[in-house]
Amino acid sequence: MTIIEGFREQDRTFTNDRKVLQDVAVIFGMNGKHTPELVQILQELATFRYSCKVNFAIITYTWGSGGTIAQHATDPPFQDIREHLKNSPATRNLVEALRGNDPRSLIYFSFVDSDTIEFNFIYSEYLQIVKEEWEKDKIPPTVMSTGYEFHCGNEHHIASWLDRMVRTALAEVYPLFVYYPEPNFCVLVRDTLNTIEESFIDRRRGNIMESPVLISRVKTRANFKAVFSDRKPIIIDAPKRFGLSVKGLVTGQSTLSGMTLAQGANCNKVLTHKHTMRGIAGKDRGFIIRLFNCKSDREFNEMSKENPYNMDGEEATILVNAIKEAREYKNFVYEFDKKLPKD
Repeated sequence: MTIIEGFREQDRTFTNDRKVLQDVAVIFGMNGKHTPELVQILQELATFRYSCKVNFAIITYTWGSGGTIAQHATDPPFQDIREHLKNSPATRNLVEALRGNDPRSLIYFSFVDSDTIEFNFIYSEYLQIVKEEWEKDKIPPTVMSTGYEFHCGNEHHIASWLDRMVRTALAEVYPLFVYYPEPNFCVLVRDTLNTIEESFIDRRRGNIMESPVLISRVKTRANFKAVFSDRKPIIIDAPKRFGLSVKGLVTGQSTLSGMTLAQGANCNKVLTHKHTMRGIAGKDRGFIIRLFNCKSDREFNEMSKENPYNMDGEEATILVNAIKEAREYKNFVYEFDKKLPKD
């Protein structure tokens, strides 16, 4: 597995000496819970040199008591880990080298994790997304994702594919009603800057949900645009915590689940409650869950009249439309599954 596999052959542009892939750089953030032994290992990794086709840099850091960052953390502080990596001088230097003499060139940070199995041409897909969006209105995406799936040989593969299709159905109605997964999302670096200035850190969300924390801030930029596409996804290893339910069609984080859909609809902070003018929390998600799980279209139409949410000061009718698309897809999947031959 190499990052070059993220590009189709026609999208691989090398320097004149054919040694290095142009317009791409990689920063590796090697980290872990602080121990003297780990510090020694990381110091050795930091000096690692390898002749490869991509410009890269390695930074190392530890967290927890005695660590470089998040010294009070006992579990992986995901927000701090990503924040430290994007703000590193090594990251900034790579961006400045990519910009060269063109301070307004389009540069994206692509966030991927160590559980990546295949890059699956995602960067060729992103190049095409940017091209198509630019041709529409001369505005490039600010954030974008093609999501993730598990390897086709994994028992979780079908469930991960269905989850991604539901997210795509929601995003076609409104792109910020879905969770942009940390294993594969891109954020535009603003012109002339050498990193993303918005922060991953929001202690009110614990130390997780790095993507929505960042996006909820990035969305205030001028000409903000989000794209969640059904193009080729990244392929990752299935986390051990992922169980399966509904005959293998649903994982613990699947948007086929009403709770997960409700969490995704509000994770980027685009909805407010009509009466309290605050975001969805706790029992407030109940409307979305019940609407998604309605047994009949008549019940759905009646319940949709109770919509308690606003967007930009007006009733969030687009939320109902998005849930309708997701519900229709879910119902199709379950009905189709009933028709399949039984083992």
